[in-house]
Amino acid sequence: MKIRVAALAFLLVAFAAAAQAQLRAGTVEINPYAGYLFGGNFGDAHLDFSQFRVGVTDDPVYGGRLGFNATSLFEFELEYAYFKTHFEEDPCCIFQPPPSGLGDLKIQYFMGYATFNFGGTNRFIPYFTVGAGAANLDPDVPGFPNLDSDTRFTLGIGGGVKWFFTPNFALRFDGRVYSTYLGSTDVLCGWYYVCTVSNWLTNGGFNGGFIVAF
Repeated sequence: MKIRVAALAFLLVAFAAAAQAQLRAGTVEINPYAGYLFGGNFGDAHLDFSQFRVGVTDDPVYGGRLGFNATSLFEFELEYAYFKTHFEEDPCCIFQPPPSGLGDLKIQYFMGYATFNFGGTNRFIPYFTVGAGAANLDPDVPGFPNLDSDTRFTLGIGGGVKWFFTPNFALRFDGRVYSTYLGSTDVLCGWYYVCTVSNWLTNGGFNGGFIVAF
């Protein structure tokens, strides 16, 4: 009986010690993930003298993050995300019937973040992150083969939780918003085609993945 009690006490102490050491200064985190982004509004479009509002559809997003914990509470992160979406007409704003099959839009995000961890001595670690970077917008529109890709300034903000099972492995659940500055957006300009009046394209959604820390 005493041996069992001692063994149980040892396991509890070991578990508590592991739980107190999930985020350590100087460690690196690798975080592959997958999720879903809700498409935003891209602005007003003009095609063959008709006018309608262009949006982008909701689609899966894939990516990865590389983080460095400067302290147990502060982390630098780099992120790459790939979002393949489609143009769609916004039914709330149609002046004339829009064409079908507006085309596709590939977005690649290249971001840097400052991530603030809360409760850095616990297994469940909520965090807030804010950053900036660039989005590469690459349209593919039938009938307009000369549309070029363009790279635009992007802001990012998000938050979530890290759930550590050991000091070296965790699950991560994240919500994130990307807002890309469009300006006059020649990326979708063509003869009688899109010249958006929107200043920002904003996409937001959720993702999940795992963390390997070392």
